[in-house]
Amino acid sequence: MRFVFLLIAFFVSTLSFGQVGGKGVYAFMQLPGSSHVSALGGNNISVVSNEPSFVIQNPALLNDSLLNIPVINTSKYFADIYYGSAGYAFHNRYVGNIFIGFQHFNYGKFSEFDEVGNRIGSFSAADYALCLSTSHFFSDSSFSWGVALKPILSQYESYSSYGIVSDWGLLYHNIHNLWTVALTLKNLGYQLKSYYDNHHEPIDADWQLGITKKLKHAPLRLSLTFQHLEQWNLAKYVDEKQSENTTVLGEESTQRSAFERKSDELLRHIIVATDIVISKNFYIAFGYNFQRRKELGTVTRMATTGLSWGFGFKIYRFQFHYARAAYNLAGASNMITLSSRINDWKKK
Repeated sequence: MRFVFLLIAFFVSTLSFGQVGGKGVYAFMQLPGSSHVSALGGNNISVVSNEPSFVIQNPALLNDSLLNIPVINTSKYFADIYYGSAGYAFHNRYVGNIFIGFQHFNYGKFSEFDEVGNRIGSFSAADYALCLSTSHFFSDSSFSWGVALKPILSQYESYSSYGIVSDWGLLYHNIHNLWTVALTLKNLGYQLKSYYDNHHEPIDADWQLGITKKLKHAPLRLSLTFQHLEQWNLAKYVDEKQSENTTVLGEESTQRSAFERKSDELLRHIIVATDIVISKNFYIAFGYNFQRRKELGTVTRMATTGLSWGFGFKIYRFQFHYARAAYNLAGASNMITLSSRINDWKKK
């Protein structure tokens, strides 16, 4: 059964291995899968914790400590848009550790009008994805690998589309020197049914590298995440517009030096984050997403765009997490996560 799972995942991944970001469908798959991830800048693949939702970011993070912990995440995104996820991990003697998760993105309800402006009803729009993950350790227990299959359904009014993607993850976690290094290839797949007229669209792949270091004599866990490594210049559109030498107001634009352009291109790939681990049951997290700040910030007033923060604590038998991420001056997203270990409810 494990071989069949891997064979399907490999086949799916080869269908769109070369796609680049910014032009594809199912963009909701790039959103953070939990409050803790949102607090760490919106993406993290290298934090080894007791939160099952991290498996959505990197299937190689699935381990025995995450078993039998149901988890649910919900986020008030913007306007009337909500998204969230839920998941549960368990052990199967034939396959090993398995994580089953569900992601959804609800755009809300929209008014429907005819060609002369008369309101004739309403419609909704939403995206859904199922996550099936498994992971295994190599002979050296410091290394593990994982793979996830994610069937996707998208429904906008009468238009629907479905596809399938796979995520591949590799993890090195050294409990002695407290280093963790992770590599993931995410959203490798194919749109099986297009929204209209067999016009198939690509799915944005995302190659990521993550590094996390827990300081031995301080309650700090530092993380550095590199995203979209499959495409170096994430600011290509900006460079093309600046090369026209005029702004939208007809004024001369300021040309950047080669060093400034290269530095900007590098920083757009980076997310820096830290956890202040006060105890095993309480942490505070901060993150900074350079790409988010560059793309969504207002030049005249950047404010806190790109910054995120959150915290988590255990109370009674529940683990609670909260995160707030500033996207732009228009507002910020809020996310809540709730989980509980089933064994904690069993009588001793």
